[in-house]
Amino acid sequence: MSASPSPVSSTVGPVRVGQLWQDMAPDMVDRERMLRVVAVTETHAECVIERDTRGTGGRKTRPLALRRFATSAFRLIEDVIDGADQARYARFLAAMTDVQGANPSPVEYARAALRVHNELTAEAAKAHH
Repeated sequence: MSASPSPVSSTVGPVRVGQLWQDMAPDMVDRERMLRVVAVTETHAECVIERDTRGTGGRKTRPLALRRFATSAFRLIEDVIDGADQARYARFLAAMTDVQGANPSPVEYARAALRVHNELTAEAAKAHH
C-alpha cells in the first residue's frame, strides 16, 4: 500500500496516514479499540490496532474500506499534525507490527525500531549530500 495517494474524505476530512480512529462498532466501544492508519490506497486504509482492552494491540487489521470512515463506524481521535513526524511514526509503528510471534520479546521490538532508525538516518544523510 502506498502512503501518499489522494486522501479520501471522511466526515471530518481526508483519511490520512498517522490518524488515530476509535472503532465505534457496538462490540468495540467498550473495548476502547483505537486504530492507527499506517497506509492508504484509493479505496482502503491499512490500520494497526494501537489500543484494545482485550489485548489485541499491535496487530494489523484487515484493510478497511475508506467509505466506512465517512459513517458513524469510526470517530477521529487524533488527526495528523506534522506530516514528517507522522510519516516517521507510521514507519516505526509498521515495523513494530511486523514483529512476528505470539509473544514477541522487547529485544525483537527494539531491533525493529533500530532498523527503522538506521534507515531514516541513512535517508537523511543521503539527502544532505
